[in-house]
Amino acid sequence: MRPLSIGLQWVIRASALTQLALGLAIWTGTLLAYLPVHMMNGLLFVILLEAQAVLAAWAGLSWRLVAFAVVWGLIVPVFGMTQAQILPGDLHWIVQVAHLVVGLVALGLAERLAGGAQARMGAAKIAVEEAR
Repeated sequence: MRPLSIGLQWVIRASALTQLALGLAIWTGTLLAYLPVHMMNGLLFVILLEAQAVLAAWAGLSWRLVAFAVVWGLIVPVFGMTQAQILPGDLHWIVQVAHLVVGLVALGLAERLAGGAQARMGAAKIAVEEAR
């Protein structure tokens, strides 16, 4: 299971990097036509975060951390899909910054889940090998 978590972690990182690049391009008005791509990749990112949470739960990580990540993963797309209606006008940049922060927190959670799960899976593998 550890290789699966590592692979998932790298796909999450690639998705997050793509999200950042697309988000900045959309924010600056350079690639507004790519908003649907940004939204679909955001959905993929959230699905990957939820999968990492399942692996972390299976590895025995704190249920609070796993639950928080699952709930946060549900908040991310809701906030992303509704952000255009929140605080329209000159102050909308505040919502855009909040959207960026929500995504970065999700990335941090994914990293924390992956690191914890991989550490526990590695420790379990060592314990099995020592028992032999």
